[in-house]
Amino acid sequence: TSMVFGSNTSATSWEPFRRAIKALSVVFANRSDLVKKHERYLKMIQWEKSKSRREPFVKAEKCELNPGVLDEDGNEIPSPAMFYVDDALMASCGTSRMEMTLAAVIEAIFVVMGEPDTKIRQCPLAMDKWAELIVGPGQKMLGLNWETRRMSVWIPDMYINEVRAILKDTWHTGRDQFYAGEANKLVGKLARLGKGAPWVYHLMSHMYTSIAHALGENKKELKKFSPAFRSLIDTIGARNFNASKRRDHDKVVRFAIKQAARQVHHSTRKYNINKTMRAEIEFFREMLRPESSIKWETPIAFLIKRTPFAKAYGDACLTGAGGYSVPLRFWWHLEFPEDVVNRTLLHRKNNEDGQLISINVLEFVTVIINYCTALTVLKTEHVTNDPYPVLLNVTDNTAALNWTIHTCKSSMIGRLLARFFCSLLIGSRLGINSEWISTEDNKVADQISRLRKESKTNSSHHFSFDYKTLQQKYSELKHCRSFLPAPELLSMIWDLVLLGKWPNHEKVMSLKQSGLGKLSGSSGAPSKI
Repeated sequence: TSMVFGSNTSATSWEPFRRAIKALSVVFANRSDLVKKHERYLKMIQWEKSKSRREPFVKAEKCELNPGVLDEDGNEIPSPAMFYVDDALMASCGTSRMEMTLAAVIEAIFVVMGEPDTKIRQCPLAMDKWAELIVGPGQKMLGLNWETRRMSVWIPDMYINEVRAILKDTWHTGRDQFYAGEANKLVGKLARLGKGAPWVYHLMSHMYTSIAHALGENKKELKKFSPAFRSLIDTIGARNFNASKRRDHDKVVRFAIKQAARQVHHSTRKYNINKTMRAEIEFFREMLRPESSIKWETPIAFLIKRTPFAKAYGDACLTGAGGYSVPLRFWWHLEFPEDVVNRTLLHRKNNEDGQLISINVLEFVTVIINYCTALTVLKTEHVTNDPYPVLLNVTDNTAALNWTIHTCKSSMIGRLLARFFCSLLIGSRLGINSEWISTEDNKVADQISRLRKESKTNSSHHFSFDYKTLQQKYSELKHCRSFLPAPELLSMIWDLVLLGKWPNHEKVMSLKQSGLGKLSGSSGAPSKI
């Protein structure tokens, strides 16, 4: 539309018009008479010429949340024009249907905003954009490249080169300090990469945390503020608000934060690049190398809400972990190494020396192994026609839930595991989501994680693993195969957990190719790991 924001209208005043046009675009859908009515406008646009060697189609798999765009009779189900501020984004199947979709939106715009009368006002349809429109399966929208034939989204090469230039010129390897404004620009650029590679979001919170620690020295900057602003900070800190002014408390706090952010952003003070921040910058530098195999592209299937093709349950205690999936027919049990157990709350009262391995870390290890098992099933067996299925991880640990979706911020071990998890996600055809379950409802996974039974004799301790009893108790496990994680996979995980060893992306990718583990041929008990 040809709305001009910032003159005598605002985005807020545009909202009711946007909603009305969106609703009417469905009302006017599938009307061939509107194609004839707006033939003049439809002749202005361009259609992408067919290519003789176009890439093959990627078929999207239906699910409960995404039932498809055609009804039982093969007719297209009308879908509304989706607006991004004043730009309408539309999709349709085939040329004739696309013409009706475009005509429906034109009619909706004219009904809401008035028929064109260029003698007294500009056309409500933005003619400059309309004349440049090329309709086809590939589009550049909102700064991203979209391809509906291969059902994917990717970052344009020009943007990738801009990020590389910033890392080379501003954040070169010899730099030790930075300005706040430079950091703000860097994270903005890197975060945008997540639109074409969702795994980036797992690392961005690490970057934010590292920068926040570096900026923590900014307390000295408060001395440069005006006395009035310092007084305001003291008032907020003391919560010195009377009852009549409490409703203004949030407003005052927001104002103070805004002022502080502006002060920091424009400050000429330099901040030290700390160890974690440097490691995270180097990770992105490595991923963005022209010779890197990383593709900054992602299936649309991983950007929208999907019905998972399978669920995987997992649980951990301080001595071991376990998981299973009935649809994928696997289960596994892992006894933790003695060095790991000795650093848990079984042998430590607190984390004063920073060496404690928390239950949250062990629960996240469980999520990772469940994901590796599902990847192995997907690689070795035909279990779904979906080219990009999504696994639903079910856990009773809220930290593991959040780390799977958003990643860890506070735990250094958790952050290392998150980077390892990112390497698993890069280029993977399997997506993952997470769901919380109560401990009581997660009893099967809970029992698997606690398979180790200790029996004492006069001279020693013995441990046994009663797999058969567990399978007899829970019939859903009878048809599940056991999964044995590859020794190299476990070695990488325990190097992270015990030694804080920064994971090597190339080694993780190589391990994915060679195999993350093996499934037993039957549902018998797994060997002791």
